[in-house]
Amino acid sequence: MHTWSRRVPQVHLALGLLYVAVLVLSTVGHEAVAEGARVLFGVIGMAAAIRAARSPAMLPRLRQAWRAVTVSLAVLIISPLLFAGLRAAGITAADDVTHVVFVLTLLVALQRFPLAPTTGRERWKAALDAGTVLAGGMVLLWYVSFGPYVDAHGLSLAVVVAAGVYPIADLALLFVVARALLRGSDPSALRPLRLLAAGTLVLLAGDGVHGYLHGHGQIEMHSPWQLVCWITADALLAAAAAEQCRTNAAGPREIRGTPRHSQYLPFAAVAMAHALMLTAAWQEQSLYPWGGLAIGGTVLSTLVLFRQKLVQRESDEQALTDGLTGLANRARFRATSHRNLARNARTGLYCAVLVIDMNRFKEVNDTLGHNSGDLVLVEFAQVLRRCVPAPGLPCRMGGDEFSVVLTDLEYPEQAYDVAGRIAAAMGPVAVDNQLVPLAASIGVAVSAPGELTHDEIVHRADLAMYRAKALGPQTRWAVWQESLEAQPAA
Repeated sequence: MHTWSRRVPQVHLALGLLYVAVLVLSTVGHEAVAEGARVLFGVIGMAAAIRAARSPAMLPRLRQAWRAVTVSLAVLIISPLLFAGLRAAGITAADDVTHVVFVLTLLVALQRFPLAPTTGRERWKAALDAGTVLAGGMVLLWYVSFGPYVDAHGLSLAVVVAAGVYPIADLALLFVVARALLRGSDPSALRPLRLLAAGTLVLLAGDGVHGYLHGHGQIEMHSPWQLVCWITADALLAAAAAEQCRTNAAGPREIRGTPRHSQYLPFAAVAMAHALMLTAAWQEQSLYPWGGLAIGGTVLSTLVLFRQKLVQRESDEQALTDGLTGLANRARFRATSHRNLARNARTGLYCAVLVIDMNRFKEVNDTLGHNSGDLVLVEFAQVLRRCVPAPGLPCRMGGDEFSVVLTDLEYPEQAYDVAGRIAAAMGPVAVDNQLVPLAASIGVAVSAPGELTHDEIVHRADLAMYRAKALGPQTRWAVWQESLEAQPAA
């Protein structure tokens, strides 16, 4: 029976309890509590951000990012004083000024975070996807705030400036957040950046409520939803700074890739834009022309997006699949091993890696030709498919080298059973009317929960494989032992 053993860190638990307490008090009519809560979360977050920025183990660019976050949170803390001073000077939009300054400083901070290294094509892809999200945000802000305000007051430079300050700052922040989520970050900043991104998205939701009230002439009203969004955003920013301190204390983690749900942000933006068009057509009660055009545009965009998703999935599978055998390739083997080791460290289960090298494969190529050798590799891939139970992953590393990733094992002997099953299934196969014997050397290495990294477990499996190969040309399998470390690998 599998149990979930991951515990909530104490600092996040404390922040969560504080958040619930102030949320309850602020939503029952205590606006002063809401303002005080924002300052309190700002103080907590700034203290954690200062501590994170002083860590010598972090990348220089990441330290700069957290210094910028410190400035942003400092603006949040002193915003009540700035608000009072600007009001005393006769500036009626004092609250807007302080909030826009806070958003702009947060924008600078997010731009400083180191993103994951990637190719130029991947960078363009992330930028285009972020641009799609930006366009969706523009449609939303036009519908809920900017458009109604322009419709009520007419189109002029003063109206555009008055109604466009919030949307422009929010859209710039939305683009930076979307780009960071879609491209990913350095492993040392991945989790804190996700919390920062979540906080900024909630902040944008609060600004959307503010823009709606502003566009409908209700700017003096204080919506409980607006307060909830802003308090939630402040709490998430504080949690992000605390998480960066935890990451620095724990050391670097083997975290790779981007969260899978991030890839759906462009699709969500397109869906939202079409939903707004359909809503507007319904409210106008005009089937011709806008209703039919909105429905047709929605159907066309849905078909194109689904086709793009299928093409992208096919492309991803080709990039992670061996073209000859159809097994997973080296890149997928490495990514799966990293992910399973991290997950099993939380679940308390074992992981295992099998490294397999076919014996006398060169003789097959030399005597029967490379086409026959390819057929032998395909037959051996079928053996691995039959013998490796789900969710195990058989892989071809290249040439006559194979590997297997086994996860969610309750005891190490399950990995030994798989190795024995593969060895028992080896036998002659018919290739070009000739019987070709299949034989391989199999090395097995098992990691207890949180014990080994990917490179360590593969190294152990390699040593065990060489031990099996030394036993003779017949199929053998061996398990890593401490004594193998003192022997040469070849």
